[in-house]
Amino acid sequence: MVTPDYLATLGAHLAKGRSFNEQDTADSVKVVMVNESFARKYLQGKDPFRQRVVVEQLIPGVQKLGPPVEWQIVGIYQDVHAADQHQRLEEMLVPFWQIPWPQATVSVRTAENPAAMQTSIAAAVHAVDPQIALAEPKTLDQIREESLADERFTLVLFGTFAAVALFLATLGIYGVVAFSVAQRSHEIALRMALGATRNRVVALVLREGSVLAAIGMGLGLIGAYFVGRAMQSMLFGVRALDFSAFASVALILLAAALLACYLPARRAASIEPMRVLRNE
Repeated sequence: MVTPDYLATLGAHLAKGRSFNEQDTADSVKVVMVNESFARKYLQGKDPFRQRVVVEQLIPGVQKLGPPVEWQIVGIYQDVHAADQHQRLEEMLVPFWQIPWPQATVSVRTAENPAAMQTSIAAAVHAVDPQIALAEPKTLDQIREESLADERFTLVLFGTFAAVALFLATLGIYGVVAFSVAQRSHEIALRMALGATRNRVVALVLREGSVLAAIGMGLGLIGAYFVGRAMQSMLFGVRALDFSAFASVALILLAAALLACYLPARRAASIEPMRVLRNE
């Protein structure tokens, strides 16, 4: 149940037809606006403005539904996100004066700071009826933040897991490369004895470590795609394939892998070839 300025106040847009007006009263033809999801599901291939919606009558203060009532569709408005940001529900709006309800929510649009307007709004309501108090006044930003609280917690949780995974991956690469360099100390010493420079030794270790990191990164990106598809149903605005996010993560992982390979490479380049060969 809404008044004529409902869509304009909340910034919703009318796609087709008309919005409610002051002529939509209790004595006029009962009219209804539906959203695009409703039209796609129930009015596909039909002229929506030649259709009527039959709904049992809602009677204030009575739990039992009344007789069926026909409502003429006069407008279709664009979908808006409900409290659950993931769902696009089929919705209907009817004029408030055609079904007056004892409980109502007042929405106010202002160019000023919305939070600062609460006192003025409360004063205006009290001027009409001093017995009425505002119940939990909130701005749309506050409502949106509350509706996304669970998603934000999930995002922080996944981000923490990702940071721990990156640290463990970097530590693992360092351990593998360091062990490989220790096992190949005789080979590296022999290369240096035959004329290989320290820079070439560093480049050799980095190249081999980077190849392993690239293979792991390719497998990880494939897995990330399937994880992204699962996260679409858990987080709002997350796509299964986000090139910018994947590219950023790939660069971070590559930088971490190169750093993990660089330290063992420097250690390998600093060995004394003759000492290693003599020990062997």
